[in-house]
Amino acid sequence: MDSKTITIDIYSDIACPWCYVGEHKFLLAKQQYLIQNPTHQIKVQWHPYMIDPNTKKSGEEYLAYNKRRWGSDGWTYSLRQAGKKVGCSFADWKTWPNTFWAHCLINYAGGFDKADEVVDEIFDFCYEKGENVSELEVLEKIAEKFKVDEGWKGKEVQKRVIEGDAYAKEEMDIHGVPYFVMKGKYVLEGAVDPETFIKYFAK
Repeated sequence: MDSKTITIDIYSDIACPWCYVGEHKFLLAKQQYLIQNPTHQIKVQWHPYMIDPNTKKSGEEYLAYNKRRWGSDGWTYSLRQAGKKVGCSFADWKTWPNTFWAHCLINYAGGFDKADEVVDEIFDFCYEKGENVSELEVLEKIAEKFKVDEGWKGKEVQKRVIEGDAYAKEEMDIHGVPYFVMKGKYVLEGAVDPETFIKYFAK
């Protein structure tokens, strides 16, 4: 890749609403930057990070999960306000998903240069359409839409997700997501504002 291509590694989890907001802020920054710099490219590599792999395999009801983990969902109020500013309405958030299979689909879709679209769709299903993205049947709808074949359920893909999650936590020592690494050296943590992304893109 030439100097006009910005490579970005994103460590993220679908079951992280701040990752959803962070993704929207990143996309806004990317769009604005590329309008201003039409000869540049931004290439993204998505990496698995499972915040709570102990979530029930079938996912858990939204409020029940929040009460179990934090006593209430009061912490989401500021999240929802921040999200509305960048197009994240949280219109129908019903489930706290187990994201293992979602990560498998994202990982496999990356091999066909479709991970960006798949990530966006899974976030939308989870937070705006009230779908339980823990379920294979739901993810199959997304795989079919983007013409991703059945290989995303394979054992090799599952192994990559398990190892990728462990690498992020143990080798990279990442304790929170979203986590952005640009050109292999510039790091941004959290759902930072589009202006901050653009400043780093310019570096």
